Amino acid sequence: MSNYSETAKTAITELWYTRCPVPTVSGLALDLGWLNQTFAKDGIAFKSLRASEERSVRESHYDHTLKGLFREGGNIPAIWAKSTGKDTRVIGLTWVDEYQAILTLPNSEINQPADLAGRKLGLPRRIESQIDFSRAMALRGFLSTLSLADLNETDVNFVDINAQQTDLREIAGTTVRRSNFYYAEVAALLRGEVDAIYVKGAPGVDLTVEHGFKVVFDLGAHPDPLVRVNNGTPRTITVNADLVEQHPDLVVQYLACLFQTSKWAETHAEEVVRIVSQETGGGEAAVRKAYGSKLHQRLQPALSEEWIAGLKLHKDFLLKWGFIPTDFDIDAWIVREPLAIAQKLAFNLQEPAFAQL
Repeated sequence: MSNYSETAKTAITELWYTRCPVPTVSGLALDLGWLNQTFAKDGIAFKSLRASEERSVRESHYDHTLKGLFREGGNIPAIWAKSTGKDTRVIGLTWVDEYQAILTLPNSEINQPADLAGRKLGLPRRIESQIDFSRAMALRGFLSTLSLADLNETDVNFVDINAQQTDLREIAGTTVRRSNFYYAEVAALLRGEVDAIYVKGAPGVDLTVEHGFKVVFDLGAHPDPLVRVNNGTPRTITVNADLVEQHPDLVVQYLACLFQTSKWAETHAEEVVRIVSQETGGGEAAVRKAYGSKLHQRLQPALSEEWIAGLKLHKDFLLKWGFIPTDFDIDAWIVREPLAIAQKLAFNLQEPAFAQL
């Protein structure tokens, strides 16, 4: 990848983006209008995958089949897509530690990880999903918690909880719409069908407070980052390989905008909380609790060795438990040059010229 010329972009008239309903620097840049303006000056339409009326287009959030797609979000779908043969590249990672809680009823005798022995632990099952990332996420959360008490999967009873497929549709507007992602798990816990469930993020905080659930353990607060590894730690920024190879200048522009947005975020803590609340469907108080007081300082993309180690660890977990069909080389999946060039470019500039805040 040696040509970062300006000529390659003339063949591109549209690009696509998607991000998960979690704290992402892409979400900030989109809310502020900066990514759209980054590409609009070159006559390129920057289109939302989740706003498409076509389900096959929206499903590219998971299978990455759509050409010219930038994705920032949970690593499980990205790892699964790569494992199934999709030719993608990781161009950056972010790591925002978050509330990852094992919850039980307030009057339960379960008070610590060791008390989970012999209990019924709820695992969501979304049979219509291409990759059941919520099940993988919950299983990882439970197994990580059990390991801290020298327990494993043979010491507990996993119970399937049928859940609806997640709706990827993007709803226009600025009103915060509450997430119902954990509805099935919460209902099963309240009915006594399971003894504990896994939740995360701002929606998880809201549910904990609303129902007065007892927090058995918060993995997000553990001091070892490799214990905190899950779908969101780290999050992947991926793109189709052909865009990296044929139009690397556009990849650099995208990443440079993310760097500038993360730089802006460092001095706009309250605006970050507001935007993340809209993105996640959690209240602003829950955002502060779930992601900590330094959220606005933790959105810069990077490719640190520690984060890559976490990605490798999670890939191995997904392979072991059958969530992905084949193994692959994480290091070969990552391309470093665009991020390095974008970082130099972005931090030699002031805030984006179109910033009005």
